[in-house]
Amino acid sequence: MAEARGLRVAPASQQAYAVRPQLCSKTAPRRRTCFVLSPRKVLANSTPENIARPPTWLETLKGAVFWARPQHWDRVPQSWFMTLMFIVFKVVGTIGGYRGRAHFARRNGLNKLDEFRREAADAVNATAEEHRDRFHSVAERVAGVGSDATCLAVVLPTFVRNAADLGEFHQTLDALWQQTKQPDVVIIVDDASPTDLTPALTAWHDASSVAHVRMKANTGPSGARSVGMHLLRQWAKGRRVVVCFTDSDAAPDAYWCEAMLAAQAQFPGIISGPTLSQDTSYIGQFHDHFGSLNGRWTWADLPAVVLYGCTCNLSIDLALLRDIDFDPVFRRPGFEDIDLCWRARKECQVLTRFCEGARVYHEYDQGLVGLYRQFWKYGNTEPIMAFLHPDFSFQDSRPVVAGFKDPRVQALRNSIPAGSEGAGARVLGKIETLFKTPKKK
Repeated sequence: MAEARGLRVAPASQQAYAVRPQLCSKTAPRRRTCFVLSPRKVLANSTPENIARPPTWLETLKGAVFWARPQHWDRVPQSWFMTLMFIVFKVVGTIGGYRGRAHFARRNGLNKLDEFRREAADAVNATAEEHRDRFHSVAERVAGVGSDATCLAVVLPTFVRNAADLGEFHQTLDALWQQTKQPDVVIIVDDASPTDLTPALTAWHDASSVAHVRMKANTGPSGARSVGMHLLRQWAKGRRVVVCFTDSDAAPDAYWCEAMLAAQAQFPGIISGPTLSQDTSYIGQFHDHFGSLNGRWTWADLPAVVLYGCTCNLSIDLALLRDIDFDPVFRRPGFEDIDLCWRARKECQVLTRFCEGARVYHEYDQGLVGLYRQFWKYGNTEPIMAFLHPDFSFQDSRPVVAGFKDPRVQALRNSIPAGSEGAGARVLGKIETLFKTPKKK
């Protein structure tokens, strides 16, 4: 993701960071130590020296030139034309990421984080409390009195500004209605949209299974998702709940819910699938090639385990995450999903795993301007992740794309000792269910 988004988080270090502004209490992460320089300075736009300052244009251009070189990519297209196109897109995206980083630093940067978190958390708590008793039929479905089956819920945050956004939201709801395994409940969290969502709600044809919640104030998608999690915890009454997250500019594959539920049955925790472009535009092919909205894997982890999953295509076992929510300090989309997965790993020993069958098709911003804006958003939130989690790094990680062939599976197969072939085959068989391609409806 760091390479795909043109960004880099430096690894942790023993070197003290004296210039860092003093922040208040932490309600999400618990450790704030120091940082180290990346081995390649051109990659490190979150080092001890510059995390609280905007990167210069010279640093921006150096980063753009570095990531535009195909020798620094994990995969290079076979077509020279597509390679040239991707070089241009890399330059634009990397510049966008660095300038988003600069904007964050100039707009108070890290100094306002605690204030932002407190305001957003107040809105989250107030919204959840206001809607707790408003949806009796939905609450009953979640509690499922007398049922031992897992409750499958979808939380869908949305911020609708215009007719185009409303159309995308309608398509997302329609894709959820067409699922081979329909969710038991859908919680729509309107993040204080300026546009009425009512016309799009017709795509969901069962009023008894949907809760339409409106935020007390705009908090960004992190706060909106957390409202859905708060309500589900209150309504569950001890029942196991698997929560699927997607976005209102995405369309889950018809087998998405079914694949998520099956993966959670085998590996309870956090599951993420491949996110693909809804169209075949050059911009869409660029994102698919580099896995912009997919996780990343390292050799340090077990087969199928990834560092994180993206919230347009994510499911969680609600109870296993205990009281972990999305940190509302992330006011813009970007890195809030990495933060959640990393805290789940560190605090609850819950890993994130890849599931090939859980596919989502995403509507990317088109054109060079749209590409710039998308990476600008990532750059605007990346410093928060770097500051909150100095122990997190993209170092030595590789992207996950659709059709991912995990080399760690073969490494595990080769390491099975003699006499343990039966047990090894059972473990491998369980893991390989995660890599089955989705069925055709």
